[in-house]
Amino acid sequence: MLLFILVHWLSLFSWFRADDFAWLAVGMGRDAAHALFAPFAQGTIRPLSERAFFMAGFSLFGLDALPFRLVVFATQFANLFLVAWIGSRLSGRRAAGFWAALFWVVNSVLVEPLGWTCVYNQVLCGFFLLLAFYFLLRYVETGRARYYLGQWIAFLLGFGALEVNLVYPALAASYTFLCARKDFRRTLPLFIPSILYVAAHRALVPFGNTGDYALHFTGSMLRTLATYWTWSIGPVLLWSPLGLPAGVLLAGVAAVTLGLLWFLARQLRGGAAAALFCVVWYAVTIAPVLPLRDHVTEYYPYLPLIGVCWLGGWAFAEAFRSSAPAKFAAAALAALYLVMVLPRTVHDAADNAALSLRVRNLIGGVARAHQLHPQQSILLLGVDSELFWNSFPDHSFRLIGAGPVYLAPGSERHIDAHPDLGNVDEFLLPADVTATALSRDELAVYDVRGPRLRNITRAYALMPQERKLPSRIDFANPLASYLLGPQWYPADGNHRWMPKRATLRIAGAAAAGQKLYLSGYCPDQQWRDGPLTVTVNVEGSTQSASLPPGRNDFELAFPLPASALGRTELPLTVEVGRTIRVPGDGRDLGLAFGVFEVR
Repeated sequence: MLLFILVHWLSLFSWFRADDFAWLAVGMGRDAAHALFAPFAQGTIRPLSERAFFMAGFSLFGLDALPFRLVVFATQFANLFLVAWIGSRLSGRRAAGFWAALFWVVNSVLVEPLGWTCVYNQVLCGFFLLLAFYFLLRYVETGRARYYLGQWIAFLLGFGALEVNLVYPALAASYTFLCARKDFRRTLPLFIPSILYVAAHRALVPFGNTGDYALHFTGSMLRTLATYWTWSIGPVLLWSPLGLPAGVLLAGVAAVTLGLLWFLARQLRGGAAAALFCVVWYAVTIAPVLPLRDHVTEYYPYLPLIGVCWLGGWAFAEAFRSSAPAKFAAAALAALYLVMVLPRTVHDAADNAALSLRVRNLIGGVARAHQLHPQQSILLLGVDSELFWNSFPDHSFRLIGAGPVYLAPGSERHIDAHPDLGNVDEFLLPADVTATALSRDELAVYDVRGPRLRNITRAYALMPQERKLPSRIDFANPLASYLLGPQWYPADGNHRWMPKRATLRIAGAAAAGQKLYLSGYCPDQQWRDGPLTVTVNVEGSTQSASLPPGRNDFELAFPLPASALGRTELPLTVEVGRTIRVPGDGRDLGLAFGVFEVR
């Protein structure tokens, strides 16, 4: 535990970033039951590790990250105790458990689970798996029913942490079959909750067939396994801050692997089946993520690695009870492992902490800017790719009650595109909208390059501004309202309602073949009288389309006439087939639109 603090102390003072903001806001605008149990984020349902953890923490401590970090560290302390205790029981050597925990602590796959709050699900799932297995070992030793019951409680709670928990019955059955055959049958009922969990999960959230989370039960699973194995024995991504070539690191991984296999073979010849269970732990816990060919993630070996560390700790302890050559070989392989993984662990922990503090400075600066300019929107200049993807996509600024926050025109040139993570255009303020807002004193401009945000509104307003209508209009953006005709109703959240007919202005097509895309929301009440038609008039060319029946969110595409090519300003008229009246609202409502875009 002391080594753990020495290696990972920067993670204790890391702040929030990226997905953390989605979970911090999970309870906002939702009832508790929906926030805790509704499927989110690729259909996951993790009420303990993501929902309750963030909801309780945010309600009690707001954006003070230290209490969250203390919970993560306390859970990891418990995990280290359990890893050491179980390693001692499996091997019969107390030193083996100690070395197993130490080898686990220094590995670079621990950086994100310990330093990135939203990955707490891995740490908490590890706690429940280890605790359940601890109770199983105590039950095998004593035969006392309370340990058997404790195993069931820990196992069932684990479903609230992470889906990988469903493999526990396979771990329990494997151990008892190999090492405690008389208790094997007592583990079989454990499979029932896992089977029911998989069935219920598939019924509520069918597995995706596309995207990064699509499952591929092909030969790619072996390549993925090989990748995770190299990250378990060597540094993540096979990169070391020491500048060691990938070939040298692969040779080191091969050497440590051969040492582990040699020790495993010796133990099996001696009848120590528990050594084989260490390998089974790795295989069983890594198996659920192997079909995720397109989502190979650095922290996935966090739980499987425990089995390798048990075997490695056992081998190291046994070697120092053996001959001098065995001691030398074990010390050399342990030193090789440490040289490969420890520098990367320290480097990545520092990088993660520094990045999270950049995000903290940005959000804190925006909060102060909003206090100074409560009636203005905030425009940020100098946001780079790293800062953007760790602060913007999950709308972190809503947590501080700030109004609209936008990227300055041209920021997209400094931000890498990641369509799987989000759309930069959603946050980009078009040049013409920026110039108009500055002329109306509706914007406060801040430069984020530096330790503190710097107000540059006056200087930025004096810079040449491009005056060209945007090709994308966000209807929720109040700064873009000058592009809309007088028929539109005021912005309402992330959309804006139209009556039966409304007009707007947008830039024409920049290239042949571009279309006009309309995305928005259609309330259920509109479906009661049958299909609904949307008509768009562009340059005298009228086109109509019917909304997909039964769907609230929609996107329609309309071809643009040849005369729209190269136009700097394109007047549009949109008309909906009928309107509705909502009780308590005297307006005639057609559809709610989010974005119009020519692309």
